[in-house]
Amino acid sequence: MNQTENIEAQLREQGFYVSTTVGCSMFPMLRNRRDRVVVLPVGPERLRKYDLPLYRRPDGKYILHRIIGVRPGEYIIRGDNTYAKEHVPDSWILGYVSEFYRGRRHVRTSDRGYRAYAAVWNALYPLRRVFVFAKRAAGAVWRRLRGRRHRKDGD
Repeated sequence: MNQTENIEAQLREQGFYVSTTVGCSMFPMLRNRRDRVVVLPVGPERLRKYDLPLYRRPDGKYILHRIIGVRPGEYIIRGDNTYAKEHVPDSWILGYVSEFYRGRRHVRTSDRGYRAYAAVWNALYPLRRVFVFAKRAAGAVWRRLRGRRHRKDGD
C-alpha cells in the first residue's frame, strides 16, 4: 500500500490520521519533522477560515496549509511560510487538523488561543511579505558589493 492509499484509507477506516509534519511551509507554527498533527476526515459542514486542511493535489502531493478565505466550492489557502495563494476545490480536501503537538505542547485548533494566533499571523502577512522581500533584496545587494570588493582586492 502506498502513502496515498494509506493516508486516505486510515482516515476512512479509523476516522483519524496522525503524522509528523514534513516541510517548512507552515513554519513557525509547525516545524519540519518535529511536530505531529492529528487529522480528522471532513464532515458535511464546510471548513472555516484559519482551519488547517489536508488536501491532495491532482499530482498526488499532500499539502497542509491554512485557509485564509472561504468561497462557494473552494477555499483560498496559503502556508504560513509561503506567499502564494492557492484556490483549492472542496473535492481535494481529505481532512483537517483538529490538534497538533509542538514538541510536548498540545494545541487544539478549536481553542481560542490558536484561533487568535492564526488571525494575528494572517493579519501580519503584508508586513511579513515586505520584510522577507526587503531582506532578500538587501542580501542580493550585499553579495554584489562583497563580490566587487573581492574582485578589486584580487586585481
